[in-house]
Amino acid sequence: MVGMFVGKFLPPHKGHINAIKKAAKQCDKLFVVVGGDEKRNKEICDEANIPFISLETKTEWIKNELKGIENVEVISFNEEGIPTMPNGWKEWSEQLKALLNEKIDIIFGSERSYENEYKKYFSESKYVLQDEFREEINISSTKIRSDVNKYYDYICDSAKPFFKEYLLSQNKG
Repeated sequence: MVGMFVGKFLPPHKGHINAIKKAAKQCDKLFVVVGGDEKRNKEICDEANIPFISLETKTEWIKNELKGIENVEVISFNEEGIPTMPNGWKEWSEQLKALLNEKIDIIFGSERSYENEYKKYFSESKYVLQDEFREEINISSTKIRSDVNKYYDYICDSAKPFFKEYLLSQNKG
């Protein structure tokens, strides 16, 4: 069984890693797709007043976090040129399918609002909702961006040096 877990990982956190590890146990192969449009990533970072986090950086962090899990393959997915969601589902799905070039049996996610779109554009795949209400690890990237200091402990270990440097620079000002 081939699975897929997609995220912006802006920034990656312990909730992501927990969900990915659980998903990996249910698959022979799990694609972890680190997505992003650099222009949009920059806007999100600017809005949160945090330093820019590139697609390449996020991908490296996720690869480091998942090192040693044999059935997981981390893929970087550049979403530039695709209309911003929710308008870009068709183009996004087509480009993602072409990138993976493999039938996806199961898609893991925590957003119920994505379910209908995944069913529409990945009709051969089953969508599995994971910890929708964040009861296992109550964190989101949005929450972290809103207060890095408060939620620092939830950030993935690979990303912590980046954010520690950011916090130190904030404290100097």
